[in-house]
Amino acid sequence: MNKHLLFIMLLFSQVAFSQVSDLLVSSMAIANTSTARTDTWTAFHNPASLVQATGWQVAAQYENHYLTAELSTAMVQAAYCNRYLNIGLGYSFFGYDEWNEMMATVSFSRRFGRFSIGLAADLIAVYAGRERGYRLTAVPQIGITIDATDTWTIGFETFNPFIQQLPDAANSRSLPAVYRLGSDWRFRHDMRWDVEVSYDVNSTFCVATGYEWRAIEQLTAKVGVYYKQYFVACLGLAVHFGHFTIDLGAELHPILGLCPQTRLAVCY
Repeated sequence: MNKHLLFIMLLFSQVAFSQVSDLLVSSMAIANTSTARTDTWTAFHNPASLVQATGWQVAAQYENHYLTAELSTAMVQAAYCNRYLNIGLGYSFFGYDEWNEMMATVSFSRRFGRFSIGLAADLIAVYAGRERGYRLTAVPQIGITIDATDTWTIGFETFNPFIQQLPDAANSRSLPAVYRLGSDWRFRHDMRWDVEVSYDVNSTFCVATGYEWRAIEQLTAKVGVYYKQYFVACLGLAVHFGHFTIDLGAELHPILGLCPQTRLAVCY
């Protein structure tokens, strides 16, 4: 392992883990404020948000942590929605040959008028070298959304609510156990304001907010910020072409630097 990568990983373990866990894929909602969003779904986030119109969707996402290839996360997902039940599948990979973390999920959701509920089962596999091999466990996700009004949605979700650990946890970090509460206010047809508070029992509280403006039919601009020991500024842009959407985003950590993201989604 070269000195540059070792230095980055030491900083990452001390600082970035306390910010946003590398195990969990970021959503393309600005500042990660996706808990109350029902217009789009990201695997490993609120399963209750999987309540889009009837049809299918696929997406691929890539996130580079602080311009270091070995600290990148790649994710693919697919979903099918109908009026009876919505089903989603997702897979993510973080790390490199000597250390990597993989997650797979299957999500189910159902809308009941203004209320929706979602459940997901997540399989986690961590590889820590030849001597330790793989460690596996499965954790649940539970989420709800409530349309309080025609323009305001409240969401809640929890990842690993029972605070499960990886086998042989003495030789590895604990799994995140996250609780999130979010608000999505669509105060104009082309503008929305999202606010979210989250708590990881292995870390600390995070407060985030984001604003989106649909400038024209084909373009959405995003700006946001979250605070979790440090303020992290977020910018994003979404380009819409018929059934295709390309999302571009970036977070600027005050110590570790830039974390760019990109996502391609197709919906029918």
